[in-house]
Amino acid sequence: MIFNLGSNENKFKLSNLKKNIRKDLIKWDSIKLHRTGTEGDNETAYWLAHEIKKCGLTAEVVKFDFTKRTPGKCEVTNDTHTAIGLPLFDGGSTGFDGIKGQHGSLNTDDVIAITQYGSSANDESSINLNKARAENKHPAIVTVADVSPNIPGLAVLNAESYRKPFGPPVLQVATQEGEWLMKLKADEKISVSVELIDEESHALNVQTRIEGKDQSLSPLVVMTPKSGWWTSTSERGGGIAIWLNAMRYLSKIQPNRNVIFTANTGHELSHLGLDHFLEKNSSLVKDAFAWVHLGANFAAKSGQVLWQASSDEYMEKGLEQLKALNLHEIISSPVSSRPLGEARNIYDGGGKFISLLGSNPLFHHPKDIWPDSIDMEKLIKLNSFMTNMIIDLANDAN
Repeated sequence: MIFNLGSNENKFKLSNLKKNIRKDLIKWDSIKLHRTGTEGDNETAYWLAHEIKKCGLTAEVVKFDFTKRTPGKCEVTNDTHTAIGLPLFDGGSTGFDGIKGQHGSLNTDDVIAITQYGSSANDESSINLNKARAENKHPAIVTVADVSPNIPGLAVLNAESYRKPFGPPVLQVATQEGEWLMKLKADEKISVSVELIDEESHALNVQTRIEGKDQSLSPLVVMTPKSGWWTSTSERGGGIAIWLNAMRYLSKIQPNRNVIFTANTGHELSHLGLDHFLEKNSSLVKDAFAWVHLGANFAAKSGQVLWQASSDEYMEKGLEQLKALNLHEIISSPVSSRPLGEARNIYDGGGKFISLLGSNPLFHHPKDIWPDSIDMEKLIKLNSFMTNMIIDLANDAN
């Protein structure tokens, strides 16, 4: 496979890119809650389906069943101060009435533990939290978002064990609530409610297919998540924009190979939507020519760009062209390591992939909104880079 960015530079006029990106981001941002199975997530699905139809393609809105966990009463109080929060969606539930008792640290058993966490599961504080959850020695845990002091708020953790919840009820509260929670007197009692209401529901994936010239060639798959905890504009918007722009271009030509575009819900709930797609297309992981993963955060201001790939060839060619864009900071994961994001599902199945992600100071934060969280100049460069990679892969006849 040969990546040739220069050969496609004129295929996408910069003015059209800017117009499309801005329009797509504003539409995404107008939907304020993208959580899986919510009205906002469903609205996103039908919007993407509409964009597919505008390209003259057939849109498939795929409904699948899942157990939806909806937060009810979620708060902690000492009767003087009250903090409203969100539960860990893969943890336990206290029910509406909650519990009352002594507080302490994660190192003290049989008390309501008060701790902190980072918005990434790889942060040391988050690792310690999950260890305590697995040990299950506390009736409940209250954990304060430990994010940048310049942007306090409720940046929450993904539910990586959504199908198999474990451990005690855990309430996540905003950074600023630590001002009183961390200063509670030793003899103060607190009340905690972490109510999760389970109901059978459904969620929506969206997909389409562009027919290639040579049906003997294995297909290319372009995937991006379409759900998130909040508005999540710089987290998810970049992937959505590239997904749409690549589809718009390829719909006007006939690439050499079939190209499948899939936008899947359930990102924050252990990749539920992608799992459903793979269950219905079980042979595609290995049979696809390659998977293109348009992941999180690469559109964010003050964030790094992370490149992941399944082979040295994919890694080297991608990094070579990324460095030519003169971006602030580009990092990569070793080819042999399990990747982040939905690319991990393809890695686990032995498939070939390229994957673009990034870091984000507003990761999982309610303030990740248009236009302040977006680095438009960086996103335009990455949009052209990834769109051209998709075009080259789709036209590779080997």
